[in-house]
Amino acid sequence: MTHAYYADAWRKSNRRQRVWYTEHLMPALLAAKEKRVRDIDTLIAMTQELIDIYNEPAAQAKPVSPRIVEQSEDLNLMKPIEPEVLNLLYGSTEKGAAERYLKARYKKAPEDKFYFRVATNFDYGWQQKQGRVARDVNRGRCAILRDTFYRKNNLGPDPIHYSQPAGGEISICSEYSCHFN
Repeated sequence: MTHAYYADAWRKSNRRQRVWYTEHLMPALLAAKEKRVRDIDTLIAMTQELIDIYNEPAAQAKPVSPRIVEQSEDLNLMKPIEPEVLNLLYGSTEKGAAERYLKARYKKAPEDKFYFRVATNFDYGWQQKQGRVARDVNRGRCAILRDTFYRKNNLGPDPIHYSQPAGGEISICSEYSCHFN
């Protein structure tokens, strides 16, 4: 649905309300005034203010001029790549040169590679260096493993119902006979 549809529906709704107030509410209030109902004068004044507000002409929308975009001579989205990194890709005849080039490119932050955010997924990594806190890289995952995988206390003794019976006779019973030791 377009903006014009909603604007037209709003105008029609306001017109219906204005007609109802002038044709039904105001005569009912004036009839109640003749019957000398208390505090009716304030209701009549408020209704008259509302009708005056509905009768005010609506302000016309001002057209907005379109943005003027200046074309630059340099249409590159990316900043220039360092010669050492380019040499990894173009100066090598060995297998895996593309992987080494990409690894070298991934080491740089997005704001160091591009002039501005090209895609919406850049919002995550853009200026991430400013929000980084120093952390110990060697111990980064150890706490998660220690807290979730390992037990927090030593193993306890086996429950009492796992132990051997203390004294008494041990019987070996089968379907046909029962022998006691």
